[in-house]
Amino acid sequence: MKDTQNIPLLNSSVLDALDKGTESGLNKVAQVASDYTRTQIREDSFAFKILPPEKIDNSRLRRDLTEDLGVIENIEPDSPGAKWVPLETVPDGEYITGSRYLIPFARVLTRKMTKDIDELRTYDYDIRKILTDNSIKDGLAKIDEKFIQTVNSIVFNADGEGQPNKVTGKVQWKDFEGRIDRETWTEASKLLPRPNADGKFVGRNYIALMNDVTARDILKLNRIEVGGDLAQKNWVEGLTTDTIEGIKIVTTIKSTIVPENYVYFFAEPSFLGHCYYLTDWTMFLKKEAFFIEFFSYWLGGFGFGNVAGMALARFNQTGGGSGSGSGGADSGSDSL
Repeated sequence: MKDTQNIPLLNSSVLDALDKGTESGLNKVAQVASDYTRTQIREDSFAFKILPPEKIDNSRLRRDLTEDLGVIENIEPDSPGAKWVPLETVPDGEYITGSRYLIPFARVLTRKMTKDIDELRTYDYDIRKILTDNSIKDGLAKIDEKFIQTVNSIVFNADGEGQPNKVTGKVQWKDFEGRIDRETWTEASKLLPRPNADGKFVGRNYIALMNDVTARDILKLNRIEVGGDLAQKNWVEGLTTDTIEGIKIVTTIKSTIVPENYVYFFAEPSFLGHCYYLTDWTMFLKKEAFFIEFFSYWLGGFGFGNVAGMALARFNQTGGGSGSGSGGADSGSDSL
């Protein structure tokens, strides 16, 4: 049951802080709103489930001739390998070099909204939710959009569907004519584990990302394809499993960002990259006369140190498609 006992008191305290107009009072309201929304943020962003955000301090920031914010991360050096040799043979020499990549930072801003303070007195539920939810969700969608744009620029960096990636040399994008079934799903899940021609960039599936509409194709799997009573359970209760073939399933309602029939496969974070933030979601409030203006912001960035740690399978494709992204580099990084 919804607890509304303390909501009028809460709204009154928020309004009192706004009426006083003091910097400390407004900061307190902003901090309360930020505390309320952080849990929702981590639940609502699928990018944060793939690359969990880590809070850092100023000591981790790079220092160079510019004032741009960013973090330099290390990439595991390539091992020179080993070989069989006869006795009384010394090993060949190999000079080891390390690689690095940049995670640039940027600020995500929501729209600035205005509200008459006195209209807030008529609400009988938590005023913080009114002030934060819609704008924060807009900010999260922008983070997810930038995340997928970066992933697309990596996986589509090939001469065509089923062709080797121009950076990694392994196939990271493949189309399937049929819908998701046991056979097509298993073939799609081979993209990350399959190495390139040199036997490098072997990955392991950790998360599969798709939108809710695509996930419903899984409900079409019958008892023979799924095995046991799972087909009946899915029919009655919906898609209840959170793993398929040991791969964690993440679904999203953001079909404009993750299109229908697209399934992205990702390695676990330690084999993929990092997401850092300096400032967690914070709401700025400003009172002028009987109006308040408010917007939210977040300061952070993400980067992919291992561009071979992701792949894309597109189902229900009638023929060879062309990618919607281009470019690529030794690592994929982006500010938001």
